[in-house]
Amino acid sequence: MTDDDFKRLESKVDKLSEAVMKLVLVEERLSNQGERMGRIEQRVATSEVMINKIEKKVDQWINRGIGAWAIASILFMVIQFGTKFVK
Repeated sequence: MTDDDFKRLESKVDKLSEAVMKLVLVEERLSNQGERMGRIEQRVATSEVMINKIEKKVDQWINRGIGAWAIASILFMVIQFGTKFVK
């Protein structure tokens, strides 16, 4: 084995080392992203539960408002009819 062969082999090993280091770095970044995405998915799930609760409450208040207006309208009509009937 000559000096040129050894240097060529050494440069190939250096390139292989660099590639492995880059692969390790990419793997670490992917792992970090996976953890972050897991936390984000948990936050989204929690937000969806809260949104569903709020939507249910809003629907209940809308229904109560419609009922209150219906009762007020009926009372108004009864009072109007009563005053015409009494006169």
